[in-house]
Parts: sequence; C-alpha cells; structure tokens
Amino acid sequence: MKKIFCILSFFCLFSYAYELRINSNITTLKLDGQNLYIGTEKGEVLKYNIQDKSLKKLLSLPKIKDYYGDNFATIYSIDSRYDKLLILSEGDFGSKNLSFYNKKFTIKKLQEQSVKKIFFIDDNTFIFILLDSEIILVDRNLKKLKEFQFSHSSLSDAVLNEDKTQLVAGFESGKVELFDLKKWKILKNYNKMHKDNIYQVDFKKNIILSCGTDRRLGIVKNDEQFFLQKDFLIYTCALSPSGKFAIYSDNEAEISEIFNINNFNTIAKFHNMGVMGEFIIFINENEFIISGFGNKILFRKVNESL
Repeated sequence: MKKIFCILSFFCLFSYAYELRINSNITTLKLDGQNLYIGTEKGEVLKYNIQDKSLKKLLSLPKIKDYYGDNFATIYSIDSRYDKLLILSEGDFGSKNLSFYNKKFTIKKLQEQSVKKIFFIDDNTFIFILLDSEIILVDRNLKKLKEFQFSHSSLSDAVLNEDKTQLVAGFESGKVELFDLKKWKILKNYNKMHKDNIYQVDFKKNIILSCGTDRRLGIVKNDEQFFLQKDFLIYTCALSPSGKFAIYSDNEAEISEIFNINNFNTIAKFHNMGVMGEFIIFINENEFIISGFGNKILFRKVNESL
C-alpha cells in the first residue's frame, strides 16, 4: 500500500505551504469538506483528504475508442454529494459519458455531446451545463425533466449557490446571468462588467465573481455591478466561503492575489511556483488550493504571502 501511494504522489514541504504531485495531468478538481476529488486526463479519479493528507485512487475509467485506437477517457467535470460522485468524461469518438459513483460506478453514454459541467441537485436529479447555452435538468435515468436555452452565445462557465437553488452562468458575450432553479427562469442579467468571453464564475453568499478575456474581474454585490481592470488575461478566480475575500491568478507574472470584496484592497500575493492557474478553491477563509493542467496542486495559507 505504501508503494502504491509513493507512485501516485509525493509531498514537498516549504515554508509557505506544501504541494501535492500525482502521476497524471489534472483536468478538474472538486472540494467537498475535507475531501478533494481530482480528475485526470488518464481517466482516474483520486481522493485526497486535506486533514490527514492521505491519497487514494477511487476509480479508473475504461479506455475509450477514437480514430487512432484505444485512449484514456479524459475527465471533464466532477460533482459530489455525501461521498457520491457524478463524473463527466470523454466517450468513444468524441462523445460524452456520465458516471455515477457510490463505491461502485455505472457509466452511461450521453446524447448531448456539448455537456461541459454537471451538478447534483439531489440524489436523483442532476443538471447539465451545455456549451451551446443550454441547461438541462435530468433524473437518474437521464430522462429530461426541464430544459432552458439562454441565448445564442456560448456558455463558458456555470456554478450553483450553496443550497442549489440558483445558478450563475458566464457567456462568451461577456454577460453574466443569474438563474432561479426552482422557478426555472432568469432572475438577473449583468452586462456592465465584461466586454468579452468569461472564463470562470463563482457564487457565494449572494456575491458573484467573474473573470475573463477582457482582463477584468467582475463583482456583483448587493445587486450592484463592479469591475477591476487588469493588464493580463484572468483564467481563474474564486470567492472565500464567507464571500469576504476573492482571489485570482496572473499566469503571466506567476502570481495569485487575494483582495477584499468590500473595498477591493489587496490582502496578499503569492508566487504560483510554476503552476499555470486554471483552478483556485478556498478551503476556508485562510487556506486555498491552486492548480492547473499539470501534475501539481499547491496548498497555500493567506498569512504566508509574499
């Protein structure tokens, strides 16, 4: 068991924090309590426990077929609910598969090939986020319950709020929209923050954060729209659990910066240590994770900044 663990990862301790390395490139992350679920381009899902720093491989998806033969099933998105997992992955010849994991796993082929993210609503209801600006509510058998088409602009990213009653979506057009999942309708359209494609959005404590191609960070607070203009593309951003702090990554300068949502003042800056930031997740108000397409995840503390 120790031998397998060493093959999968090793830890490098630094004064600033520590890093986790695995044996494949990371394609998605999902934090649920103390468990960090890691999806890879080799079709593996790993579970890393932040508290005891244990890592184990939960599953390895079967290889898929493409025009060159057999290949790994890249994992695109993971969502979790009480140790159950939804896993969106690559299927045969460019299709998409959905796996449901609860100690054992089942795989189903999706009819919709443009699904880019998946979320639990409850144990028996899931929501699909499609690139072509559509969301679909399905049951456990993948039967469509509801559909909604936003616009003709591609949907870049989406996230649910804490109680899974609302969804925030960011679009290629630069718009950010707030959607009510119970009423199944758009509540708000925010179009004053961005001029171009949005890479990521986050949504906590009724605060919305967005970042994108136009080198802007968008903030919606108390239904007012703000933006911070930067000099570089911003691929990833996140809010702390309380919504008090926000973080974004400047990949050109290899720096991540945390600022206060109330006054936009900088709280801390960090070296990314060679990581091209694509995923940032707050663990709590003082700790966060940063990673990207590579084999390394950095664990940082706010009070250990530059």
